[in-house]
Amino acid sequence: IIVAALALILNSDLTSYFPYIYLLPWILALLLVFATPTLFLYSRGRLKFYDPLVYATWSYFFPAFVIGGFMLAGGWSQPYYLSFIQDAATNLPYTIVLIMLGFAGMSLGYFSSLGVKLGATASRFLPSRDFEPSALLTAGVVLLLLGAFNFMVAVAIGVSGYQHLEIVESYSGLVFLTTLFWMQGSFIIWYVLFSRGDFSFKSLLMVGLLFAATIVRALFSGNRSALFLVFVIVILAFVLSGGKLNFQKTAIAGICLSVCLMAGMIYGTTFRSVKGTESYSSVGEYTDNIYETFDEVGRFDLQSSVQFALAGLAERLDTLSSVAVVVSSYEQLQPYEESYGLDNNIWKDISTFFVPRILWNEKPVASEPRKYSDLYFNYGDNSFAITPVGDLLRNYGPIGVPIGMFLFGIVLRFIYRALIENQPRSISRATMYFMLLLSISYEGFYGVLIPFMFKVGFTAVIGLLIVGLIARGMGHRRVPAQA
Repeated sequence: IIVAALALILNSDLTSYFPYIYLLPWILALLLVFATPTLFLYSRGRLKFYDPLVYATWSYFFPAFVIGGFMLAGGWSQPYYLSFIQDAATNLPYTIVLIMLGFAGMSLGYFSSLGVKLGATASRFLPSRDFEPSALLTAGVVLLLLGAFNFMVAVAIGVSGYQHLEIVESYSGLVFLTTLFWMQGSFIIWYVLFSRGDFSFKSLLMVGLLFAATIVRALFSGNRSALFLVFVIVILAFVLSGGKLNFQKTAIAGICLSVCLMAGMIYGTTFRSVKGTESYSSVGEYTDNIYETFDEVGRFDLQSSVQFALAGLAERLDTLSSVAVVVSSYEQLQPYEESYGLDNNIWKDISTFFVPRILWNEKPVASEPRKYSDLYFNYGDNSFAITPVGDLLRNYGPIGVPIGMFLFGIVLRFIYRALIENQPRSISRATMYFMLLLSISYEGFYGVLIPFMFKVGFTAVIGLLIVGLIARGMGHRRVPAQA
């Protein structure tokens, strides 16, 4: 029935109204490839939402390429750079094939025995004792407040928020990394609350503090995904603490996710329109932009707000078209990459990330999103998605896509086996795993995946040391991790 329906559609007049409707069979094939590892894990009784392969599939690859692909095929997503795709009838399906190869390579690397063996070996050297969850509530609050303070400092100096420094200072990266204490502290608090299972008056105060910090951060970040990030923190804290998602909880989570996506899309898109560019603004000017954004949003009626959010969400989810720009243009633009500092960026970033910028102030930034956007999209004031697949293609050609993703699949299984899989339940291991999992951006460059994971992991260790010092100072002692 599906094949017959597709044949009728592709041979009807609909192709004149929907020029990319021929992508439907390819998108369905892509969905099958994405679903295969999840179905395999389910058949083996090993399906967990926080499994890194499952999380990557359903939090990024499925929305970005399947839902986003349907948005493109249905005409809801019509970005200006569609005209940059040369021979779209060939390059869009070819892009889907490359994504299939990349995802299949990552899955094979994940299921290979190498990551399992390396992770099992590393787990033996990790601490086997941990503080009781209830002993870490105060420490989590301190870490949250420290991260919130650092975030406001980062906004004030132009490191965070919807602004961009033209000159990268030696301390910029360090300041940005300390803002992640907010995320780490939030996870610890939610983990403790879910582990205890009783929401007393003190617990309600903690929840109120979390929401207050969340709203302030979302307003100043100017980011369309800020509220979605909060949703992910809560869900991961719930399942990693041992919580089970039944039908009722899943339905509530779905409603909350929809609200976060719609509200974040409306506010983030309007804020960026109000501010105009990513140029640096003082705290006063930045705050004025927030007030003006609320004024703009307040002029919308409900129907206009929903339509505005859905239109923005459609283009935001459509990552297929932006990767197709790279696929169709990388060979012609390769001679110009050196002048933009983008040539051989994977090797440059991986081979130099261990040297802190504070010691090497002139260290090159090879994977520079705005230079990439300027070259490939003729617009350097925004960061367009490239994905690890597109980055591997630029650097090593089609053969590099499955090989590079295979290696990263091994890394995913390594951290999962070392910290979570077949390990005792430990808040410190869960927190470290959570921070590493959320450090992975499947929308950005392949060359920064490992360097950024290393930096976030180091920051998370510092955060855990701060939490441990506070817990010991309050008289708490470590106990064996819960089996």
